[in-house]
Amino acid sequence: MTTLLSKTIKTEKTEKEHPDWINTLTYLYPNKNLCKFSDNCFNTCLKTSGRLPMAKKAMIKRTKLLYQDNETFINTLEIELRKAKKAANKKGKKLAYRFNGTSDRFEEIKYLLDLPKQPFNKAYDYTKDFKRVLDYQGYKGYNLTFSYDGLNGIEAKFLLKNKIANVSVVMSTKKDQELPKTYNLNGVDYPVLDGDKHDLRFTENKGYIIGLRAKGKAIKNNGTFVQSTNKG
Repeated sequence: MTTLLSKTIKTEKTEKEHPDWINTLTYLYPNKNLCKFSDNCFNTCLKTSGRLPMAKKAMIKRTKLLYQDNETFINTLEIELRKAKKAANKKGKKLAYRFNGTSDRFEEIKYLLDLPKQPFNKAYDYTKDFKRVLDYQGYKGYNLTFSYDGLNGIEAKFLLKNKIANVSVVMSTKKDQELPKTYNLNGVDYPVLDGDKHDLRFTENKGYIIGLRAKGKAIKNNGTFVQSTNKG
C-alpha cells in the first residue's frame, strides 16, 4: 500500500531552515468534500505544483482508502507517524506533521490530537475554517494558519488584529522575486513573512501575513484567490 506520509521540496527547505525538525505531510487528492471551503481556490489547488502532479496516483489511493476504509487509514497513519517520530527523536530531532497538504479536513487529525500520546511532536495546518482556528488558539499540539481566499477578509483581519493566528496570502509575486515587506488587507498594512522559505509556522510570532508565491495553475489565475502584490 502507498505510504500515507510524503516528503517534498517544501519539507526539504523546512528541514534545512530548521535542522532540529523532521517535516512530513499527507497529500490527498482534493475534492469539495475534503475541502468544503474551497470555492475560490479549488481550480488553482496546490496539487498542480511542484512534484505533486507526478504523485497523483498515490494521492488518489490515499483518498480512496480514507473513504472506503477509514479505520485502516487512521490506524496506518498513526503507525507511520509513530515510526517517523521515533526515528526523528532517535536523531535528537522532533517531528512536525501536516495532515492537510492538499485538503482541509479535520476528523483524522482530531483523532490523532486526542490520543493520550500524540504520534508527533507538533502538528500544524493551513485552513479556511475560522471556527477551528478559534477553537485551537493557544493549543500546544496543533498550530493553524488561516488561509485568505479573497472573500474572508473580515475573519482574517480579526485573527491578525487579536494576534490569534497568522494569515496566509497567495500572491502574484514570481518565483525569483522578493515578496513585499507589507501587505494591505482591509485597509490595514501588515508585515509579511516569506512562507516559501519553510513550513513551520508555529515557530513564528502571531500578527503576520504569510506570503506564498502562486504555484502551478495558480500562477495564471486572475481571480479572487491569488492577490496582486502590493509594493510595501
